[in-house]
Amino acid sequence: MLQPKKVFRTPEGKLGFEWNDGSRSAFSPRQLRLACPCALCVDEHTGEKLLDPSTVPESVKVLQVQSVGRYAVGISFDDGHRSGIYPYDKLMELTKKA
Repeated sequence: MLQPKKVFRTPEGKLGFEWNDGSRSAFSPRQLRLACPCALCVDEHTGEKLLDPSTVPESVKVLQVQSVGRYAVGISFDDGHRSGIYPYDKLMELTKKA
């Protein structure tokens, strides 16, 4: 099961993950905010994105990262959004798309 060994901030302000398989990923706060899979950002039934990217400032910052069980991290942002739970497999999908 893929899990982060370490969560860190890069000098550029990205949120980084060092995975237990030795790979690394790093995401800008805005990239993570726009990819939020919560019910406020994505319709639970259709999968349609509800979040308007123009409402997310380029300067959005990550305030807090916390572990959610053994499968995800919860991320709080300085724009007031706090309901995003990012499963590790979703983060790996984002890595592949980058």
